[in-house]
Amino acid sequence: MARLILATAEGQQAIELRPINSLGRHPNNSIQLLDKIVSKEHCILEQREGQFILRDLGSLNGTYINGERVRGEQMLKHGDEIALGSTRARYDDGSAPLNFAALQQSPGAIQQPLPPQQQQPAPQWSAPPQAAPPPPPYQPPPQQPPPYGAPSPYGQQPQQARPPYQQPVQPIPQPPMGVHPPHRPPSFGGTRVDVLDSARAIGTQIAAYTKGFVPFDQVAHDPQQLRVDYERLRITWELTREIGLERDLDKLLEKILASIFKFANADRGVILLKDEAGTLQPKVAHRRDGTDAPIQVSSTILNHVIKERASVLTHDASMDFAASKGKSMILNRISSAIVVPLLHEKDVLGALWLDSESLAQFQQKDLELITAVANQAAMFIENNLLAQKVEKEIVTRERFSRLLSPNVAEQVISGKLEVKQGGQLVKECTVFNSDIRGFTRMSEGTSAELMVELLNEYFELMVDTIFKYEGTLDKFMGDGIMAMWGAPASHPDDAVRSVQCALEQMDVLGKFNRKKMEMGASPLAIGMGIHTGPLVAGYVGSSKALSYTVIGSTANTSARLCGIALSGQIIVTEATMGRLVNRFEAEELPPAHLKGIDKPMRIYNVKREKLSAVAKVG
Repeated sequence: MARLILATAEGQQAIELRPINSLGRHPNNSIQLLDKIVSKEHCILEQREGQFILRDLGSLNGTYINGERVRGEQMLKHGDEIALGSTRARYDDGSAPLNFAALQQSPGAIQQPLPPQQQQPAPQWSAPPQAAPPPPPYQPPPQQPPPYGAPSPYGQQPQQARPPYQQPVQPIPQPPMGVHPPHRPPSFGGTRVDVLDSARAIGTQIAAYTKGFVPFDQVAHDPQQLRVDYERLRITWELTREIGLERDLDKLLEKILASIFKFANADRGVILLKDEAGTLQPKVAHRRDGTDAPIQVSSTILNHVIKERASVLTHDASMDFAASKGKSMILNRISSAIVVPLLHEKDVLGALWLDSESLAQFQQKDLELITAVANQAAMFIENNLLAQKVEKEIVTRERFSRLLSPNVAEQVISGKLEVKQGGQLVKECTVFNSDIRGFTRMSEGTSAELMVELLNEYFELMVDTIFKYEGTLDKFMGDGIMAMWGAPASHPDDAVRSVQCALEQMDVLGKFNRKKMEMGASPLAIGMGIHTGPLVAGYVGSSKALSYTVIGSTANTSARLCGIALSGQIIVTEATMGRLVNRFEAEELPPAHLKGIDKPMRIYNVKREKLSAVAKVG
């Protein structure tokens, strides 16, 4: 029987495969992997026609077979090496007996986590014979270029690079390192960063602008430049692999800084971003010694880097800033530093600060590498900021689409129509109110679930009709609806549109009732009230919850007209009737005595649109 040989903290273990096997961090998987880098639902091993297929489920860090990332699904062969996060496995098709003395065949053993004191890193499979050993740690470049063909001090040649499954994505270092842990609130609250105010002049410096990759024929005979380019490519690729899909800005910055510390010999590091006022604000900090001591950075260097859009390298800060006596550099034991702007196209998003207590800790190559990585990081930061803007716009668009008709919502979102926060006077607005008659009595004999379902169906039809005539939905009030024409967008025939909408809603309700009656349900009956006049429209509420609405006697009069309307009646006031330009058949009703209004109001019941008006429009 086919099996999966897993390398776990308890040693190698063989698990017999079922026809369908799910692998992931969540306990609901048939094979649970206690690996923080593995996704909750990572991949599936499925048997088809006697062969097992591995299908990646869109995992964050990917699934690798023999060092190649799986795109979709891939058939497994005996002996295939599988990598999921930091977990390693080998596929055994069962064609040969398994050496049970060397393995612990207990699938349940990987289902339960080990006690913290017993947890050890999972053992990794030895590299295939043709694979090269792991690259040595990053070392500063020699003073003289090595002879052509000599081993690179920054890693191996491209053709010798070991495959990705031998270079697993490692978890970002957690405390006691300097970066605050991910479970804290997503705001900078870790190591304190003090930006020292000063007006000193920059002393000796080495500045480097971003250098792109030049054509191969220009560097083919320059092994040193090829090594530098390869190292830049390798590091940026690793950065992309580790943080490319992070969508939380604070976690993204933490990962960027932690990734840089893997190859930069810095003692301290800070990422600062511009706020809305254009001031640099520290967002994340990291100390190699693991303490929480404050990190102090120089505003002189930062301002220079931002203004000149150039990276700065200083070998001896106290000497380079001798003009200012270098007091802050001496007190904070800043001997050497690299400060790089975070550039995205023409925009400066912020700066990356790295420093060390050792003299000449950084070299020119470090500056070029970190500048390249900083530009890559800036792209991720910009993408993250843009994603946040898109998410806000989606929420805004969704809110407006629920509030306004689609064409009006599009005008507001595009900026063609301004909706101001706070109130603004609308000189003329037509307000519409409708209410279901006998709804309370009807709901007494019906379950809450059925009543909610009925209301939702009814509201869907009514709101679609309001939007058809470009009205604005104000709110639902129990079984009532309030809408208006004239705010935030206005038309010369707003009163006509509101009455046309009311008549069509009556027709739509009739079709709705016939459908419900065929199913044995009771029909709905509604009354409507419409009034035209001045009011105040705008956003009303608290700082955390705002809604667009209208306030004033015009809205109150409309609601009270709705209250006296009988089933099937569309009652309009004399003010609205005067704007209907004789397009509708209506009968005048006895004057209405409405609450809050001293004099009786002339009111009319609109029955239908005149045929002559319909023919003229058609």
